[in-house]
Parts: sequence; structure tokens; C-alpha cells
Amino acid sequence: MRDPLNLRKAFQWTAIAITAMTLGVYAERYHLFNDGLTQASPHPAASSDSYSFFDTLVDIRSQILRNYVEKVDDKKLLNGAINGMMSELDQYSNYFTKEELDAFDRTVHGQFSGIGAELSEDPKTGQLIVVSPLEDSPALKAGILAGDRILKINGESMTGLSLKDLVTKIAGVSGTQVKLTVLHEGEKTPVDISVNRAVVQVHSVKGVRHTDGDGQWDFLIDPDHRIAYVRITNFMENTAEDLDNALLPLIQDQKAGSLKGIILDLRFNPGGLLIAGGDVADRFLDSGVIVSTGRPDSTKRDFIREAVKEGTYPRIPLVVLVNEYSASASEIVAGALKDHNRAVLIGTRTFGKGSVQTLITLDNGNAALKLTTAYYYLPSGRNIMRKKTSKTWGVDPDPTFLIPLTETENRDILRSRSESEIIRKNGHTPTTATAPATQPAKTADRQLQRALDILVAHQTLSPDKDFITDVTTTRPSASASLPSTQPTTKPEEAPR
Repeated sequence: MRDPLNLRKAFQWTAIAITAMTLGVYAERYHLFNDGLTQASPHPAASSDSYSFFDTLVDIRSQILRNYVEKVDDKKLLNGAINGMMSELDQYSNYFTKEELDAFDRTVHGQFSGIGAELSEDPKTGQLIVVSPLEDSPALKAGILAGDRILKINGESMTGLSLKDLVTKIAGVSGTQVKLTVLHEGEKTPVDISVNRAVVQVHSVKGVRHTDGDGQWDFLIDPDHRIAYVRITNFMENTAEDLDNALLPLIQDQKAGSLKGIILDLRFNPGGLLIAGGDVADRFLDSGVIVSTGRPDSTKRDFIREAVKEGTYPRIPLVVLVNEYSASASEIVAGALKDHNRAVLIGTRTFGKGSVQTLITLDNGNAALKLTTAYYYLPSGRNIMRKKTSKTWGVDPDPTFLIPLTETENRDILRSRSESEIIRKNGHTPTTATAPATQPAKTADRQLQRALDILVAHQTLSPDKDFITDVTTTRPSASASLPSTQPTTKPEEAPR
């Protein structure tokens, strides 16, 4: 199976990854997310054997510094030795430098200090282009629009500056101000816009489309049948709260009528915090085990998360979309909901990342190890970790709802998502991006369409029956065959 990053990276503007951390942008952060960040146990005192382990390393370092043909950076040698040891473990265990640890911490908390805008660089002119302001961001409130070109920063020309330099100039401490000279797309005269930097909260829960002007999400994909659509991009500290903000107003809207169905889209979701995944699953379950963790050589579980009745949503028919790029905390949620017969899963088998990482700080907080310390287990007791010898892994939809997509179809879904996340203000539609569909690829997305079909059919034909039993025993199977012709297309770049 391909790495879940590869497909998405084909559609990222290369500059977005560089600007992500400093400007309050969500982009290309998959490698920073793993599950089960816990406090590490105190380290045992070092023994004489522990010190003898380093004798060879000390000798090698001494020979390199004394005899190597060029001057060597001692810090690089240290990092190389550490990374060499980590490479002998699994792919999820990593060493973090101070800078990487700071970025990791910001990502987990979903907060950044800056103006809150996603930027790219025009490869022809070198100008900075605003892909989109973020939700509730200082940039959006100040009037920064998708498609704007930034010409000056605090009155200074940007000529000759690297992208990194430009990002540094725009980013800054919360409470300070930056003046940007921008040219709105379609206009001829630049305008000066002052933006007050602030702490920007990045949200991991997305909807169907942005409502005009205010940048908020619309979560009703089918208003006539009262069906909601929520997409979770990754699991952060605020994910469950964001889910409440998305669904509770629809659930409690007595005037419009009760919510009749929910589609929870976990496709392309690489995971995140273990506790956040548990919190989301708990919203749909009122009792029972959600997930447990432990070592494969022991039946004892170090941690067991159980659902509680308080805060549980009403038992609204629920469909969960998953694919081969749904990993980690996504698999915890999907697996728990499937094991408890709370949701119908549609899509393809998930990635198979079933290990827990512990963050162990080193050097007085100036570095850290992210170390695999346990596996997690679904309510059924099964670990979904994919290993070289594994014949089964991940979480599977029922055979009736196994709907594989071509790579072209997956590209189209990601492109549609990217377009839907662009916030357009006062009807402004930049020509540098295609206008989003009225809903996320409804006509082309066969997995999403199948979810809509079964929710509408259940609501129309048998609303009094149990949703799970009804759709898994009486509904005809959707066509899971791939199209007879699979056009070969060159990957196109799309903003995130």
C-alpha cells in the first residue's frame, strides 16, 4: 500500500508546506500526528553496561573529528547517531529537535500565532498569493481575500526576498500589527490593509461548503431530508468540541425538524490524538469499550477507554466513510462504531496503524522522543496494526459497502475538498481557483453518493426500523466494480 501522504502531496502547492506553521495554516502536517501521547515513566539509573554501549560511538566520533578531511559539525553527528538508532525501530518512532517539538506541540493544540492565511508563491512573478484566509482569522476579519496578491509588507518592497523571509515578516507575535499592500484580483489599484496578529485556532471539522462572507461551514448536505455531513481532517484537542458545534445546532433545531441522518467522513484522515478519537466515538456511543491499549506479550491492558451516557448524541442513523488513507485515531473511531453496531461503514479497508506513541521529553524540554510503547485494541479485542506478515489489518466495511475508487476518483475528491475550503467573501470568486461544487463531489464521489442513497432510502421506506439491521440485510449492494476505462491524467496542483 502506498504511503497516505503521497497522493495528497501530488496536489499541494509546494509553498504551503513552508508557510503552514508560522502563518496559522493547516497543510502537510500528517507526519506530526500519532496516537496516544502519554507521560513517560521515570528512567532507571544508568548502569555500567549502559555506559559501555557508547564506547564505540565515542571512538568513532573521536576518529571523525581528528581525521575527517573537512570540518564536521558535532551537532550533526549527534543527530545522525540518534536518527540511526531510531531508524532501527518502527516508522512511527522519531526524534524531535527543539524546533520540531515546538511545531508538534502547536499542531496538537491546533493553535498558531499569526494572521491566519494560507499562502503560495506565484512561480512566474514570485509574488505571494493568498490561497484562502482561515476561519475566524485576523486575515479574514481585516478583509484579506482569496486570490489577493501581496505586494508590500509594512511598506517595504518584497523584491529579492525568499519565501521564508517573506513568511517571517508577515508572521509575528499575537497582539502586534502588520500592514500588507495587496492587489485584489480583478482590481487595478492596490490597497493597504492592516492586520492585527492573533492566536489562530485551526479547526479539524469541516462541512459541505462555506457560507457566503463569514467563512462558517454549512453542515447540511441534504436539507430536504435533514442529512448532515461532517468531515474530520485529523484529531486535535478541540475536535470533539468542534463536532458539537457542527451537529448540536442541527440536532436541537426544533423549527427545522430533527436531524434524520449523519455522514461522518474520515477518508484521508491520518489520525491524531488518541483521547480526541475516543471523545468523538463517545459522542455516538453511550456505553461499552471504545479502545484499550497494551503490549502484545500481555493480556493486561494499560488503558481502557469506555463510553459514557452523558453527552451522547441521539441515535440518529450514522454512516462513516473510510478508505485506505484513514489511519490511527480514524480507525479507532470507525472500529468502535462498527463493533458496537452504531454505524454503517462505506468505502475500503483502512490503513492499519494500530500503535501508540509516547512523547518523552529530553534535555530539559529542548528535545523529545516519540516512541512506540503499546498497541491499541478495538472493542472486539482485535489489533488492526499492519505488519509485513499481516494478512488482515485495519477496519473493513461490510462487503455490501465495499466501494473501491480509482486514483483519479480520489484525486477528484481531494481537489473538490481543496476548493471547498477556500473562503470567498461577498461573492468574490478568484479566477485562480475553480468555484466549489454545491456539495463535495456528490455526483462523482461514489462512496458519498452511496451514503446519501441508503440514508434517504431508510428514511423513506423504513424509518421505524433499526438503521443498521435494515441497511445491512435488505439493501442491494452498490456496484463496487471499477470503471471499465481509467483515464490517465497528469497530477494537477490544487490549493489546501
